Parts: sequence; structure tokens; C-alpha cells
Amino acid sequence: MTRFYDTLVKRRDCPPDCHACEEACAARAGAAGSVIKADDVHKVARSKNISCYQCARPMCMDACPSDAIVKSEEDGVVRVLTDNCIGCGSCVDACTYGNMFLDEKNQVAFKCEMCDGDPECVKACPYEVLELVSDNEKVRSHFITKDLFTSGVGLCSGCPIETMSRITGKILGDNVVFFGTPGCCSRITQGINMQASARVPCYFALMTNAASTAAGAKRYYQKTGQDIMCVVMVGDGATADVGFAGLSGIAERNENVIYICIDNEAYMATGIQSSGTTPFAAWTFTSPVGAYRAGKRNNSKYMPLIMADHGIPYTATATLSHLEDYAAKLEKAKQVKDGMVYLHIFSPCYTGWRSPENSSVEISRMAVETNYFPLWECENGEYKLNYKPKNRLPIEEFTNT
Repeated sequence: MTRFYDTLVKRRDCPPDCHACEEACAARAGAAGSVIKADDVHKVARSKNISCYQCARPMCMDACPSDAIVKSEEDGVVRVLTDNCIGCGSCVDACTYGNMFLDEKNQVAFKCEMCDGDPECVKACPYEVLELVSDNEKVRSHFITKDLFTSGVGLCSGCPIETMSRITGKILGDNVVFFGTPGCCSRITQGINMQASARVPCYFALMTNAASTAAGAKRYYQKTGQDIMCVVMVGDGATADVGFAGLSGIAERNENVIYICIDNEAYMATGIQSSGTTPFAAWTFTSPVGAYRAGKRNNSKYMPLIMADHGIPYTATATLSHLEDYAAKLEKAKQVKDGMVYLHIFSPCYTGWRSPENSSVEISRMAVETNYFPLWECENGEYKLNYKPKNRLPIEEFTNT
């Protein structure tokens, strides 16, 4: 199937010993029992809940000898036709995720069928771990479009820069020129040595002039009648520090440029030095923590608000854990033809932050859930909070991730 459906997603791991989702599911299912499982067998700081993934090509359906399992073209849900089920258990054995169950008493298989589009587990979850993501064909369909970047880019495995750059290219399309500077972002926009990573034109500018270079190129394209997007994609050092004068200048002139700052809160490519966006008290090699100094001594620059205060048409924040949100904001950015767009991406660097290499998504999610990095946008002077946690988590959930 090539289309998207409403999807039950788990936004993060949940606290151990909470079984609210199981209880709500069991109350609806009755004697059959719950089909969502809260796995806290290891009693770790966080546990996981497990439910059916509504596979595009369900192995349970292939294994069923009586054609009792079907996948709906209308809503994408895999369902068991109880009248056809012979209780053989083949589907239970076939499901590699362990999300098919057998009612021993009635000898029929059962599974999560999304409560007809209104999952009880989502309503019962007190921690907002579970969410029903509504289908947005226009936004989500971009995730299967052409990738503007080659495989094998020179970034650390698990680095958010790669994912966010690829999503950026997929949604903006190939009618674009990227502008970059020395730094981690250049590993995907410009490539390594003479080996390009992008399938579209890229311009390698200095850290001081990426913004003004993009603005000059855009004016040339406008003068020659070419509707080509000029997109700057650089890090926080080239944005908040070295290149800030040029950035502020194109914002003041309201140049028609899309400027994307991928912020990992330090100069990571050159060895983890403090930048203008490094938080107060944070450790870097130039803001050490020890007997004589306790990390960075001053607050960070909050670049999204600084740029919004320039009065440009569109400013927004984004991060890896909320890709649909970022995709929707890129769609808006594409429509701006009479001024500048500034997008600020929170991008944890596990190398510089001394965190596990598989932690980037969870760190990003905790940054949003604790309001350390809220998701918002400012469109023509009107501010809007795109995501507000119903139960804001304490900041320790972010700092300890």
C-alpha cells in the first residue's frame, strides 16, 4: 500500500509500573484481555508499551490458512474475521512482534483493531506517551519522495543532521540551491573533499557570508526570471556568532531566502567549543566544569525569537522527534515568495553531549516535553505554539536522558 493511514504511535518510553493502557484496553475487550502490553519486566527507569503495528504486508495474514485476517484499504487496520478463524494459532507464530493473541477459551485469534479509530489506550494514558497521529497525506507522502542526498555521507551514525537534511530536501524538492559553510552540516550539503553528497547545486561559502551569498544568488535568479529556492543550511556557530551580521542583514532587508540553523549548541565539528547558543552552565572544552569554573558563564542567544523580532514573514522551530511538524513548516516555508524564512532545528550531538549514539530522538522529544525547546511558529507577526504538553515533564527528564 502506498498511502498513509491514521497511526497509533508511541512518543516516548513510559514510567515503569504504569498499566493504564492495558486496563483501558482490557475493559473494552472484555474476557479476551488487553492487546497492548506495557513491558516493564526489567524494572528500568523507563518501560515500553507494545501494540500492533498494522503492518503494510502482515505476516499474520499470509500465515492464516482460513483467510480470517484482512487488511482494510479504507483505514489500514488489520482485522480478524472471527467467523472464519479456526483457532490454529498460525498468526500468533507468524507475528514477529508478538502482537497477535489467541483466546484459548473461544479458540479465536484477536489483536489491536484501533478501537474503530478512537483508541481507548490513548485516552487513558496519563503521560501522553500514546498518540493517534491523524493522516496528513500531503505532508507524510513527502517521506517517500526522491532523496536529494546520496548514501554514505560523512556524518556520525545517528546524527540528526542527516535525517533533518534529507527530510528538508524531500519536501523542498530539487528546484533548490543549498548554501553551506565549514561545519558538520557541510558533510551532507557539500560532501567530503571532491566527493559531492547532494544531487542538486550547492555553494560552499565562508562562515561569515553564507546568508549574504544566498541573498545575492536569489536576486540573480529573480532578475533572470528563475524561480529557484536559495536555502542556507548551517550550524549554530555560523548563525549565532560568526555569521550573525550577514544573517541579520538579510533579515533586515527581508531577502527571499530560506535560512535553516541546525543547532547542536556548540562548535562540534572543530572539537566541542562553546558557541552563542550553548546553554548556561553547560560543559564544553572552552567552558569546562571543575574547581575553578562551572561551565558556560552566560545565557545562550535564543535565535528563533531574535529572528522573529526582525519582522520576517515566517519563523519556526523544529526537532527530530516531531518530523510531521517540521514537514508542515517546510511546506509553509515553500510558499513564502516575498521575504525571508528562518527555521531553527534543535539537534542534539551525542558525540559532544557524551550521550549514547541512539539517544538523539529521545533527547529531542524530552526537550519538547519539558519545554526546554518548545515548538512554535511566527507567521506574519502572529505567534502560535504548535505543541503544548498536557503534562509538562520536569527538566530533569531532559538533562538525564
